[in-house]
Amino acid sequence: MPTPTTSQIIQTSIITAFTIAAALIWKDVIVEFIELLVPPPTGLIYKFIAAVIATLLVVIAIYALLKTESEAEKVIKEIKKRNNKRNNNRNNQRDKT
Repeated sequence: MPTPTTSQIIQTSIITAFTIAAALIWKDVIVEFIELLVPPPTGLIYKFIAAVIATLLVVIAIYALLKTESEAEKVIKEIKKRNNKRNNNRNNQRDKT
């Protein structure tokens, strides 16, 4: 895996910051929605359930992203390997003529 460039690191940091900001906004919306549905004294259990569900969704999304990236890297390597073989075959044929 190639070393990330400075611009890639900055871009990833900015995306992360926006993602955290959006998550905090959604947190407030979810908390208010739960409080609307359930009175505050019993609302804690529902907040806990919502947190567990949100965590599971994030873990699944991260796993899918990493798995997809891993599969894409395998496909790219295979394509490069085929291209190298094809180029070697062409060079060999050219050398024979």
